Amino acid sequence: MAEVEHVLEVHNVIGEGPVWHSQEGFLYWVNFIGQHQILRFSPQTRRIEVFETGMPVMALGIRKTGGFIAATARGIANWDIQRGSFEPFCDPLAGRTGFRFNDAATDSEGRFWVGTLNDANPKGPDGELYCIQGTDSCELMDRNITVANGIGWSPDRRIMYFVDSFRYCIYAYDYSTEPGTIANRRTFVQTTPEGGIPDGLTVDTEGFVWIAYCGGWRVVRYSPEGKLDREYRLPVANPTSCAFGGKRLDELYITSADLGLSEEDKRKHPQSGDLFCLRAGIAGMDEPRFGG
Repeated sequence: MAEVEHVLEVHNVIGEGPVWHSQEGFLYWVNFIGQHQILRFSPQTRRIEVFETGMPVMALGIRKTGGFIAATARGIANWDIQRGSFEPFCDPLAGRTGFRFNDAATDSEGRFWVGTLNDANPKGPDGELYCIQGTDSCELMDRNITVANGIGWSPDRRIMYFVDSFRYCIYAYDYSTEPGTIANRRTFVQTTPEGGIPDGLTVDTEGFVWIAYCGGWRVVRYSPEGKLDREYRLPVANPTSCAFGGKRLDELYITSADLGLSEEDKRKHPQSGDLFCLRAGIAGMDEPRFGG
């Protein structure tokens, strides 16, 4: 079985939300607690660039027209790399103290789906799921969620997967592509605290779902029926998310975090917060572009 490779030493407090930009050949991800950063890595040149954002940025989506859409501490915004600026787009959390965005993903029709949580009570059912589209549309799609996390779609776009972290649950929804609606929320995989907290996810071309388990030292691949297919152990406790990249989209990049680790734990596991890669002979799907 393939082994996980240590790719890059970055020591992110929380490295999250990896997105592969196939046109550029770069991997982007965020580091949003303590250090407010967006990172860009070229596997070809091994060059890493760090963009200081001046505020927490929790997730990114690639825009069709260039640049990115971003879930930030000040709402949903368009990020212009050259200018280093964030242009406000919409903010469904305006005025709601203690709430923030978390993970996000773009669907095949160019909509940006983003989840939320209540930082003051992350285990409470206050999280929500929003769908952002057009120039000003921001629609609430679901609620009664703890920490809203990884989002992904089956290759045929009939199912949307979504992580409810502190229920230790991955949901599946019936997904309708054209109207962009979800229905029939059900349990796809139910896990336990002993295995770590389910965090970010991605879906491969065979319809299998990959989940990073924060605190679980592992990334797991599940069949479309929700059965454990394979498990890969990491040398760090807190893998946070994963995304396919590379020229053939067959390199699974895995972000991680050192948040919550003691200084002794960091000495024992010095790669905590770093970037990893798994080459398992399986390909993912190209990242869709936000249509706004």
